Amino acid sequence: MNSYQASRPPDERSPLLASSPVRQRRPSASSSCAAVRTGDGINNDERIKSRESTSELRMLVKYSLPLIATYLLQYSFFVIITVVAGHLGPDELAAASIGVTTMNVIGLAIYEGMATALDTLCAQAYGSGNKQAVGLHIQRMLLLMALATIPIGAFWLCSPWVLPLVVKQHDVAVRAGSFLRYSLVGLPGYAAFEALKRFLQAQGNCNTGMAVLIICAPVNAVLSWALAFPLGMGLEGAALGAALSNNLRFVLLLGYIVSPLGKWSHACWGGFSKDALRRWGVMISLSTAGATATLAEWGAFEILTISSSYISTEHLAAQTILTTATVIVWHIPFSISVAVSTRLGQLIGGEQLDIARRAIRVYLVSFFVVGFVDAAILYLLRHQITPLFTEDAEIQRITAGSFLTVALFQVVDSVLCGTHGMMRGLGRQDVAAWIIFVMNYALGVPLAIWLELGPLQWALDGIWVGFAVSSAATISAEGVYMRWLKWQTCVDSVKAREDDF
Repeated sequence: MNSYQASRPPDERSPLLASSPVRQRRPSASSSCAAVRTGDGINNDERIKSRESTSELRMLVKYSLPLIATYLLQYSFFVIITVVAGHLGPDELAAASIGVTTMNVIGLAIYEGMATALDTLCAQAYGSGNKQAVGLHIQRMLLLMALATIPIGAFWLCSPWVLPLVVKQHDVAVRAGSFLRYSLVGLPGYAAFEALKRFLQAQGNCNTGMAVLIICAPVNAVLSWALAFPLGMGLEGAALGAALSNNLRFVLLLGYIVSPLGKWSHACWGGFSKDALRRWGVMISLSTAGATATLAEWGAFEILTISSSYISTEHLAAQTILTTATVIVWHIPFSISVAVSTRLGQLIGGEQLDIARRAIRVYLVSFFVVGFVDAAILYLLRHQITPLFTEDAEIQRITAGSFLTVALFQVVDSVLCGTHGMMRGLGRQDVAAWIIFVMNYALGVPLAIWLELGPLQWALDGIWVGFAVSSAATISAEGVYMRWLKWQTCVDSVKAREDDF
């Protein structure tokens, strides 16, 4: 990396990595000797490494901030649903919990996991200089998501009959199924927005998705409230408001890309191509692995949310509030992990392995710091958070009593986001999927249920302790894998795809 590239301040349209990366060369003997003879006694190589670390941190902050805002605004759709449901009543809050749980596991988690393939493929293609491959990857993903929508939509339609088979409270389950039917309206818009957002992020633009959500988030709040209360649709109205807003954000993002404002991004768009119908192998492989990894995490967590209904409806409502608050702050490390995936993918595509390895150390420290900040926020604001969701005194008592355990969980969860992001940047979603699945279902879920409902009777605290243990085990396994992985094989994989393209 030359001095200009290292010092040039990027704007929102600058790529995370220069499109024609300069590969590092091993310093000659004479240059090494010159480095040792510096007057201040500091090795030039160390100075370069220090500048690189500072540059990585600065870049990570610059691109993480709009991503944090983007994902928080995106999640605000679910927060609004939970708040509306909480003010409708305890049964509506429990139904919203089951509905959102099902929506996440059989729907949104699949799309989110599939989209992680774009974090790898688009970033690596852009880093290698093959810009039109970015647009081709997006076309394949949109087609793949459309196919996935068919079985997902069918399940949501049938959910009023399916959910009562697994949820103890029959009336709550039926209402949750109705909630899913109304939410189905916005499913295509949600999926397409995720794909198009990656199209811009791979090119270094993280601000446009944020701007679209700044518009759509208040629209969602107004629609959900108006349909639920003045128009008397209740929980179904909140679901419909969110669904319509999901479609709106896709329309706005697509409008930006095709308009003159988004003309700068067209270098990565070679037009619609028949090639999008071929060579799906890598896309399907990474999408399946990403969806499996996401489902393994979300699914295990939602199983334990449902398990809290076997304590009481109040505990289910309290777990819903704790989960909602946790996911809000979780979006901070998750958003940073998306920036890490993109940056690391571009470094791999540009064959800058030395910089990539050093950058990982900066990333890990950042995730530790973010985790402690998240923990402090949740614990210090625990008595202010619960009244936002419910006025029920018993639910407030149960929720506040578990906030210390939930806060401590954030440190582990933040680092876990970091290792997941690094695995995506390396294109190793398949390995991550196996690790997550084994750790969650062989360790996390059994331990959490035993602590929650077993002889110790830790209730909601047991859920969070069980997941903290499995998350720590996952971090260790992914860290060992990355330590022993030959990173050159990741570069070779990028070259093979580019040759095939």
